[in-house]
Amino acid sequence: MDKRLKTLIKWLRKSTRRAHGILVPISGGSDSALIFWLFNQACPEKTVGVFSGSKNSLRCREWFESVGEVRCIPAPRGKEDRESRRWATFSTIAIAEQRWLVGSRNRSEEVMGNFSLPSRIATFLPLAGVWKSDIMELCDLIGVPKEVTNSSRRADPDCGRPKEIAEIPLELIDVFLKAKCGEAKKKTLRALTPGQVEYLTGVYNINQFRRHLPVTGPQV
Repeated sequence: MDKRLKTLIKWLRKSTRRAHGILVPISGGSDSALIFWLFNQACPEKTVGVFSGSKNSLRCREWFESVGEVRCIPAPRGKEDRESRRWATFSTIAIAEQRWLVGSRNRSEEVMGNFSLPSRIATFLPLAGVWKSDIMELCDLIGVPKEVTNSSRRADPDCGRPKEIAEIPLELIDVFLKAKCGEAKKKTLRALTPGQVEYLTGVYNINQFRRHLPVTGPQV
């Protein structure tokens, strides 16, 4: 097994020892697929996946069900603020069943700050230290269907991935972010076009406030 997978499984097993249960929101995308698989290696007896929508609308449902227990709950009606209502439902289930609510934020989203605001209610972020390009590699290693991983390269505004950012390869976005946080030299940005750098810089700058939430007040 890949060393990165072993490290994540070992960490999950240790860090969830005191958890009564684990609730993993499943979107049918690569991040939730990897997380669901990892938890079912580390603590399958505690793990439940939950998908917001009909059973037949879960992408590659058979694969997820082969990995672990998956529940389907009704999707929020209407088009307004569906993300907030989904997370409110996840939170309600987690509290009622005394489960830790898992978020799928990866390191690329953590540094960029383009994760959804409702997802901040998650209490556990197992992939916050893993770059998106690495997640794609790990998904291939564990046999996640291509239909799932390919979805991560398409636009999905509800998940903070508009058309403009989806047009830039994930690997190049990670090059930009690694340069931003000092893990790569700035000259690596030559792999991107000036237009791509300008666009990503704008997204990075406008979303940095999210990285510092919640904001705590002064001592008085």
